[in-house]
Amino acid sequence: MRHTTLLFLLLAGAISVTLFSIKYQVQDLEDDLDKIRKSIIAERQAIHVLEAEWSHLNNPERLGDLARRHLGMRPVNPAQLTSFKNIEHHKTASSFDPKTNLDLISSSPASDGQ
Repeated sequence: MRHTTLLFLLLAGAISVTLFSIKYQVQDLEDDLDKIRKSIIAERQAIHVLEAEWSHLNNPERLGDLARRHLGMRPVNPAQLTSFKNIEHHKTASSFDPKTNLDLISSSPASDGQ
């Protein structure tokens, strides 16, 4: 009878230690989960701010203004538009001389080592 009581006491002690260990492991995992959730919330807020900035930076009116100021670009004039038939007409009407075009390329300022 004494052996049985001792066995049950040892078994109860082992179970208590195991439960104690598992309890603290679960608490540590819950703390890690809370940190991850807070990190996710912070990242979502950062993404929201970045999307707002992206929308501002890609505003067509803003980009058009920058293109006019810094690149000298202007809106397309309807007279600049043509059809495929007119492209063929322009190809045959213009004289293409490869030697002249190569001279133009070799004498351009961009090809002077810059």
